[in-house]
Amino acid sequence: MGLWETAVCGTGPAAVAASMRHVADLVGVEHVALGTDFDGTVSVPFDATGFPLLTEALLAEGFSPRDIEQIMGANVVRVLRQSLPPAE
Repeated sequence: MGLWETAVCGTGPAAVAASMRHVADLVGVEHVALGTDFDGTVSVPFDATGFPLLTEALLAEGFSPRDIEQIMGANVVRVLRQSLPPAE
């Protein structure tokens, strides 16, 4: 999930969390991941210092600590491990 305004229909952590809730309700939390877009190609409403606020917003949206762990990185790690060739 991108953090920029048009991706989440708003600005700030609450908008990101609401968008993540919508996607999780549609396809499951195992398909939701954080896409920071901190590479400078788009403007985002907060930087990495806003992650605690995002965590609070995810809790307010009813995500469990395990759900948040998945969203904040575990889902991406799982997909990469399934998709990349094994280490030699």
